Amino acid sequence: MRKFTNQFLALFIGLFLLLSMGVVFYTNHVVRTTTTDSILRDVEKRATNIASLLDEWILQNTGNVQTAIEDFPSMSFLLDKKDSIAFFSKEGAQLYPSNAEMSSGKEILNVLEGESIGVSGIVTGQAGKREYRVAVPLYNGKGEFLGIARLTHQLDELDSLESQLTQSVFVFSFVSIVLASFIALHLTNRVSRPLKQIETVINRISEGDYSEYYMGVDYPEIMELGNTVNKLADSLEEKNNTILQSNDRLSALLDRLIIGVVLLDSERRIEMMNPAVYQILGIDENLLAHSFLEMSKSYGLVQIIQETYQQKTNKNEEIHIYHPKERILDVNTMIIPDIRGNQMIVLLYDITEIRRLEKVRTDFVTNASHELRTPVTALKGFSEVLLDGALDNPQLLRQFLEIMYKESRRLEILVNDILDLSRAEQRQVPMKIEKIILNDAVKACFQVIKPQADEKGLKLRLLSNHPTPVVLEGDQSRLEQVLNNLIYNAVNYTDKGGKISVLLEETNEEVIFHVADTGIGIPEENLGRIFERFYRVDKGRSRNSGGTGLGLSIVRYLVQNMNGSISVKSTLGLGSTFTVRLPKSL
Repeated sequence: MRKFTNQFLALFIGLFLLLSMGVVFYTNHVVRTTTTDSILRDVEKRATNIASLLDEWILQNTGNVQTAIEDFPSMSFLLDKKDSIAFFSKEGAQLYPSNAEMSSGKEILNVLEGESIGVSGIVTGQAGKREYRVAVPLYNGKGEFLGIARLTHQLDELDSLESQLTQSVFVFSFVSIVLASFIALHLTNRVSRPLKQIETVINRISEGDYSEYYMGVDYPEIMELGNTVNKLADSLEEKNNTILQSNDRLSALLDRLIIGVVLLDSERRIEMMNPAVYQILGIDENLLAHSFLEMSKSYGLVQIIQETYQQKTNKNEEIHIYHPKERILDVNTMIIPDIRGNQMIVLLYDITEIRRLEKVRTDFVTNASHELRTPVTALKGFSEVLLDGALDNPQLLRQFLEIMYKESRRLEILVNDILDLSRAEQRQVPMKIEKIILNDAVKACFQVIKPQADEKGLKLRLLSNHPTPVVLEGDQSRLEQVLNNLIYNAVNYTDKGGKISVLLEETNEEVIFHVADTGIGIPEENLGRIFERFYRVDKGRSRNSGGTGLGLSIVRYLVQNMNGSISVKSTLGLGSTFTVRLPKSL
């Protein structure tokens, strides 16, 4: 803005001076020309008057110009103080004063050629001063040409006038400069003040502050410019808010995506990473502006990114990473052309759980087929034997029918467990909410399982840390199914003479019961898999007892359907304890 002010000030002063000096010089020229013409006309007029007087008073009756030379002193009053007069013969020779160097001139030649008056123009005389010479012819009364009179006038007043004009030019120039400076400074301030306000508004806009507005009312053009800047500020603020909202939505979306998103620049540095990437790759530091090689030690991930950069084609591969823990990732890389080069988006989708569930499903189908094949094969085999003639032997017939009934019963239990598991997994089990006295539910389960416990000499115990019965809200049939499965497993995996204990606890928010046994226990490496379908720690003992391997899976899903949780602790050879936590009300 200061540069603009200085330029405007210099331009105004320059134009003002140019115009003023033009006026001054033109005025000086007019004054000088007018004054010079006036002086020259006066000189010419005096010379003509002197010649007329000489013709009438002195040369009237003479035939020689010498008479005029002798009698002219009586007429010297006609001369100006800067005038001098000279007389020439009719041949052009100077007679008075006697000066050979001044014998002739342009003005003399003009008269000799017949002109009524001859002028020399402004010339420089012998003294180095400017002078003006006027020559006029002299006649007697008879009209005879006698000679020439030349009036010479020293132009000292013209020199004085020019000197005064020059001084006036300098004085006027100085006054003009001062006046122009004040006027220009005033106008510049009036113009620059609103422009400075507009500059302030624009600077605020560039800094992201859109609250400043131009409010000036000086010049219509500047007001229009200020209003345009105000509209620009409003438009930019609106667009900036839209961009910020879009960025916030995009940021919120990226932060909540379970898919890892990484943006790499053309130099293969990390520009952006969402939280899912830190979780999937186990990163605990900020890697922005770092090389992508620091992102993971996985050779497969590094290789697919490098190949994408080199080949400039999108890729999709499934890779395994083993640090910080084993995962299976579906990796997608996409090249994004940019003016700065090729950027890349890397998408990391953790499909470990999907692959695990696929394996669980495959194992389930395999195990279910295997479990179903055994009773079906038995039923088919004994049916063929009966059809081949065993029907005629009453003893074999009864034995085979009992085996077929046992296998069909086992098949029915297996099918029912599979259906129960499917419904529990999909939360399709209908829940009948009612008040449940947990103590009574445990006692009812003891009554059902007591025969099997008595056969093995096992002792069933109910313990509670609460003096009154423990009460909760839930589905009693599903709760008894959970208790039956846990207590049945405890009886099945506890040797003769052992103890089965159910301990009840109650807090302000939940009910807790522990099913503990003194059985064979579970190896530590198997604790994480006992809730899997068809998983058996002791396959022979479970199958011989009629178990399907689905009981604990059903228990887990039933507990989850009641918004609870189940956990297990076990020591090999000492026994196991299953702990179930349920909310008091659903």
